[in-house]
Amino acid sequence: MSRKLKKTHLFSKDVSSLMYAYGDVPQPLPESVQCLDELVSSYLVDICMEAFRTAQTVRRNKIKVEDFKFVLRRDSVKLGRAEELIKLSRIITDAKKLFKNSDGKSLKRMREDETHITEAEIEDDGDDGYMSTDGADNFKKVKEVKKRKKKNQ
Repeated sequence: MSRKLKKTHLFSKDVSSLMYAYGDVPQPLPESVQCLDELVSSYLVDICMEAFRTAQTVRRNKIKVEDFKFVLRRDSVKLGRAEELIKLSRIITDAKKLFKNSDGKSLKRMREDETHITEAEIEDDGDDGYMSTDGADNFKKVKEVKKRKKKNQ
């Protein structure tokens, strides 16, 4: 803990809930919550400062995700959890893009279309070069197949 922080109470509700989840009373003492809140806040500030210093060593002013990974490299549990959260964030972002591109279709219908396209690709001779399982690529493929069907009719 390198800096003295102002009394922020940023994580009070979360800390209180976590304390209860780990066996404390439903309404823990405000002093205990404040103490843990300060510890969490100072830890996060320290991690961010180390990541900033890491970015500065390679002459960057912006912090990247790799800087945080570098800071957490010695703690495999925290690094693994951070990588898991990064992957989940990408999955959620891709799902949001897919949902925006679905043009009002239900997700169930989109999955059925993706399955249909995947089966069509297996039967196809493979000249189109589609081997990706990314949802956005499958959605584009669905549109392409629908356009071909309309042209053929």
